[in-house]
Amino acid sequence: MLPTLGLTALVRNLGNMTRIGAISPLSPAEALVVERLSDEMAITKSRLHPFAILQALRVYAAGRSVRGQNAWTPSQPVADALDGAFYKAFANVVPTGKRHLIGLDVSGSMGTAFIGSGLSARDASAALALVSMSVEKQVHVVGFTAEGHASRRFGGLWGDGEVSLTPLAISPRQRLNDAIKAVSDLPFGGTDCALPMLYALEKGLKVDVFTVITDNETWAGSVHPVEALRRYRKKTGIAAKLIVVGMTSTGFSIADPKDAGMLDVVGFDAAAPAVMADFAR
Repeated sequence: MLPTLGLTALVRNLGNMTRIGAISPLSPAEALVVERLSDEMAITKSRLHPFAILQALRVYAAGRSVRGQNAWTPSQPVADALDGAFYKAFANVVPTGKRHLIGLDVSGSMGTAFIGSGLSARDASAALALVSMSVEKQVHVVGFTAEGHASRRFGGLWGDGEVSLTPLAISPRQRLNDAIKAVSDLPFGGTDCALPMLYALEKGLKVDVFTVITDNETWAGSVHPVEALRRYRKKTGIAAKLIVVGMTSTGFSIADPKDAGMLDVVGFDAAAPAVMADFAR
């Protein structure tokens, strides 16, 4: 099956093929898999989203299935080919053409909350930011941080200090590991979903889509996100939208159900980025 198996099915079954010995060190099958995963034209034809490939990479490199029922010894050449395919798949993402402000939760729990096997909420959020910056023309990425870390603070209290937003050192020229480092080891200040709109008003930023990405912390703060979005729309005249993503959340409600410009994403999988992009459009 291997020579003609569709790339999506191939990516999903790498663990099984390695487990049963079809993919083994120095084997023709291993070489063929590496060749196919390195084929830029085939990746483009597959329309695989980079996030789907990243998920497959983390599961394969972990050497066990999501539920832990099956295990294998991963092939390093195959893992490396998956890593390369992640970046090649950026070309599969259709730009929305919108102006984006992305707010990332930088709390410690983002590194311990996992989406499936081997992929933390922190890694996933950094990957989404990196993909957005690579394919969209106008993206600004900020992190929710603690008092004293940013030059400008806002009023919502969290713990012993005020929460704030600060720009994150993420560049479309970076590799994913560098983007992950940029959102790691920062002083966490609470995920106040109203802050992106207040920040944009303060800085005079023109934003079409605000996106907040967190694990399960969706605390609203002193100004409700719905009210903050309405303030932003009224002052700027921009029909801005808000997407709040709780990657590992079991339930929350921030969006006004009567407002077609707000979206709550509860949980996360490889289909979510396309849903978010369609909503932005």
